[in-house]
Amino acid sequence: MFVVPIADLERGPRTVTFALDEAWLRQALEDTDASPRRAGSATVELSKSGRDVMVRGRVEAALSMPCVVTLDPLDVDVSPEIFLMLAPGATAPAGRAVKKAGRGEPKEAPSPGRASAGRRRGAKDECEEEDEELDLSTAARDTFEGSQIELDPFFREFLLLELPLFPRRSDLPSPEGPAIGPPLVESERQEPVIDPRLQPLAALRSRMRESKE
Repeated sequence: MFVVPIADLERGPRTVTFALDEAWLRQALEDTDASPRRAGSATVELSKSGRDVMVRGRVEAALSMPCVVTLDPLDVDVSPEIFLMLAPGATAPAGRAVKKAGRGEPKEAPSPGRASAGRRRGAKDECEEEDEELDLSTAARDTFEGSQIELDPFFREFLLLELPLFPRRSDLPSPEGPAIGPPLVESERQEPVIDPRLQPLAALRSRMRESKE
């Protein structure tokens, strides 16, 4: 639904605002506990950097999620910031395609000599390592296919990442209990409160101090 042609970016950056209707939001959030309260929006700026396309903007959505304690519906407003650098989809490098010989096609006869065979094996290993590095680097980058940028999956991804894991009503007591920290410093005028069970030991300590003095 949210598409920007690459040709529109040839004359410079372009800012686009999309309306995220409730039907689209419901479909994007169908695997979560969140549901839309109303339609959302997305405003993005697209610009070319060489062959890559940079996308910057923000998605806004007003959602509802159940409280993890009471299951009461909570209003959750998300506004994730979008930043993407999209590269063209990977294509097979020129000269890398290898045609396999069929049953009726003659196979290339190996050249004599162990040294030449070793060189062929070394070149093959280098090509395989280079292909693996290309595959890893390509997998780590966001890409676009064809002559247009499809933003639907990216909008959905940023919305899902912004959802709170454990939505909780703010008026509920903290589940962690009182904070743990250093003991409070008592005032010099205030005498420390002694546990009744320790009073015999406290009296013994007082007598020992008096005998030393």
